Amino acid sequence: MIGHAARRRSPERAPTRGAVRAARGDVATRNRVLGAATRLFAERGFRRVTVRDICDAASANVASVNYHFGDKERLYREVVESALEALRGFADQAMNAGPDASAEQKLEHYVRAHLGRDPNSATARRASVLRELFRHELSEPTPVGAAMVERALKPRLRYLAEIVQSLLGGRASDETVRYCVMSIQSQCLLPVAAPVAFDMAPLRSRAELERLVRHVVAFSLAGVRDRMR
Repeated sequence: MIGHAARRRSPERAPTRGAVRAARGDVATRNRVLGAATRLFAERGFRRVTVRDICDAASANVASVNYHFGDKERLYREVVESALEALRGFADQAMNAGPDASAEQKLEHYVRAHLGRDPNSATARRASVLRELFRHELSEPTPVGAAMVERALKPRLRYLAEIVQSLLGGRASDETVRYCVMSIQSQCLLPVAAPVAFDMAPLRSRAELERLVRHVVAFSLAGVRDRMR
């Protein structure tokens, strides 16, 4: 009887055109909500954005957030997760100068990776979003902020600390290493994050990039080695 019933069972039907259109509409709505949330959270921070604000910007109804994400906090987590995921490849590349690279070569590779990013690239835009989200987290922290620091920033700072320790021959105190790392990372971020503050335009040529990279590397090496005295 079981085999006979199985033979009589009708095959699964292919999705109708209406079902396909509805599924595509769901995806499009989800993407609009996520895009609007990304922009608004970066502009105002988590606490100053409402679900209504997001849905108005996305031309979606309020129920869309609950349907696709659950609630505002989970939507915020998705925004942060998306930015972190987009930057993972960049971070891996910045910390991969090669197995035989010296500490000086690792430092130069790290600096060039940060300063040489195309400001119009998807990675640079995601990095900008993450910087803005983190800026809001400093004044109005949420539980997501700690994950941003741990996953986006701490690995690079630990990598720089290893370079500094190697340059100093392992003789430096933790405080000295921390200060050196802070100085190097600041030089890598500020020309990209706030070029106008330094009367700089985005780096437009390889020659401009090389001049800045050489300066940051030379300045950093001189500063680190001065701490050896």
